[in-house]
Amino acid sequence: MKFSAALALAIAPLALAKSVHNVYPAKREGGKDNTSQREGESRGNRNNNNNNGQIVAVPAIVQAASTQVIIIWANPGNNAATTTIAQQVTVTQTVTAGAVQTTVGSATVPAGATSVVAGTGATHSVVVGGPGGLAFTPAEVKAAVGDMVVFTFMSNNHTATQSAFATPCDPLAGGMDSGFQPNVNNTVNPAPQVAMQVMTTEPLWFYCKQAGHCGKGMTLSINPTAEKTQAMFQAMAIAQKGTGTGSAITGNGTAAAPAPPAAAPAAGSSAAPAAGAGTIQQGMGTLTPGAGQCVCAVSCGAGAFPAVQAQGLGAFGGIPGALPASMVEA
Repeated sequence: MKFSAALALAIAPLALAKSVHNVYPAKREGGKDNTSQREGESRGNRNNNNNNGQIVAVPAIVQAASTQVIIIWANPGNNAATTTIAQQVTVTQTVTAGAVQTTVGSATVPAGATSVVAGTGATHSVVVGGPGGLAFTPAEVKAAVGDMVVFTFMSNNHTATQSAFATPCDPLAGGMDSGFQPNVNNTVNPAPQVAMQVMTTEPLWFYCKQAGHCGKGMTLSINPTAEKTQAMFQAMAIAQKGTGTGSAITGNGTAAAPAPPAAAPAAGSSAAPAAGAGTIQQGMGTLTPGAGQCVCAVSCGAGAFPAVQAQGLGAFGGIPGALPASMVEA
């Protein structure tokens, strides 16, 4: 069958061009409107709950000015009502069935016929903070046009804020922002959620704007490419806004940063590089019988490891390579 995507945008243009503020009604305490944005976790912790456990924080949710992403709904958690921010876009596709009938979602296209059917966009769940620490889990999402991404905000107080690839920790002009979603020690149950719909195949980049979090690698990519990867985006975030308070393995820990790689010792020198200092380590290997030997060099310092959020199965690597089993002298 053949597919051609078409979008039926059932959204008022003005709804996309305006910011959506104060989505959840604020409670007045002491005659003042409790609508201030919680920039720091300590302030968010103090203001997240009142005496009877009800949420009083008011996230400032900002709708994207473009149609790359659309915030569809938000829920502050604690079994509160869900607020609809924009109508979900209906994505259609033209389907041409082959020799047999084709089923797409709830629609059936007879054999040899062509029909326009509604898309069946998938839903992707992303946990912000919580068990993963200062991270989006997963940190990378592959989403088609029309798919939904639902952010679930765990401890303690995070955002999902859109940025540009080159400036990971700065808000994108006209981009979306979930606003701060406090969940102190995961005491908001169910947790706060914000849902957005992806309306482009282009890469999208997000970070947490809580003080210091982006500089520790708290980033997310949607539809990254081979030229612009999540690992690159995260590394730039750490390099640009790292504050020196991350874990040691990220290279921006509280301890002194590892020294830059030193030159390898001259041939015949007995001087050995300091272990774990990021200097060049050399070794000798033996190839297949009669093929001779090879000399290898590697940097083994803490700074050679990837950022802590990029670790996991299949995440380690660097530049892959290999030597042939049989080598011929030049």
